Amino acid sequence: MGTTLYAPHPWPHITAALRGPGPRRVAIAYLDHTAPELLPLRAGDQLIVNAARPAVRAHATSPTALARFLEAGVRVLSAPNLHTGLIVTPEKVIVGPASASHSSTVADETALATDDPDARAAARVFLDGLDDTTEVDEVFLDSATEIWRIGRVVPLAGIGSSTRTGHDFLPTPVRRMFLRHLGDYTPTAEDENTWTTPAPDTSGPSPRYRTQWLRDDTPGTDRRSRLELGDVVIRISDDDTWLHPPAVVDTGPVHIPHTRNAVAYRLRSRTDLDPLPVADAARTLAEHGHPHPRLHHDHRVISPGLRTALLKLWKL
Repeated sequence: MGTTLYAPHPWPHITAALRGPGPRRVAIAYLDHTAPELLPLRAGDQLIVNAARPAVRAHATSPTALARFLEAGVRVLSAPNLHTGLIVTPEKVIVGPASASHSSTVADETALATDDPDARAAARVFLDGLDDTTEVDEVFLDSATEIWRIGRVVPLAGIGSSTRTGHDFLPTPVRRMFLRHLGDYTPTAEDENTWTTPAPDTSGPSPRYRTQWLRDDTPGTDRRSRLELGDVVIRISDDDTWLHPPAVVDTGPVHIPHTRNAVAYRLRSRTDLDPLPVADAARTLAEHGHPHPRLHHDHRVISPGLRTALLKLWKL
């Protein structure tokens, strides 16, 4: 084979290489929930990732992905200083992206693959020499899951955002918008994994966006009042004093186990937008010809003009 450079989208070649005979050893710093599809590892393989607290709390490494690799019989190690992508198979070594994620599949990436024996030997020496590694087991996963839940998507050095998702943050045009009181919800790792089985266009962690699960105990009974994928939601705080930035429904509704009617939604929002006081928002809307926006009430925003005015509160 010699040496081959794959660019600008090397992931199909990397995934194909990993479908060959094993054992395989992979060191790749960051993983989102699509990583098990990008890295089809099996029992007897080794995966080294950066699952240190900063990476997990920044939502750069997904505990859900780690759990799926463990379930497949892969030995998983965490190395807190890891920031590379290196794959060693019995036939070749591949130096490539440092993130196995949807964002990496749409970014301009490169991977260099070679069957040079000296390169394979040097790669094994590098992997064997990684220090301060920790075995990822059930106890480690439990801790990582808790860290993930209290964290949020923030920038990490070397982790870029997805710029070619085929759509912007908001649907174009915004046809359905709701003001709603919705409570926070934390699904179990198993439920989240089931509910968010990755679709090809589902984006992974990005410094610009964050996701959160919300609970609706009294979902609407018809399409006009029930949230759907792509709907824009502006949350009203429980005390009716704050409006949270616009978010888009990207998962749900999904029934919450052990409840009668409650459903959960996962919403995607921008990290750089802050809540606004309801009083200030109402005053601004009135100045722009919307004196009765009903900012304290759950309702669907029917008026296209009001929808536009609400988005302009955050300069969207």
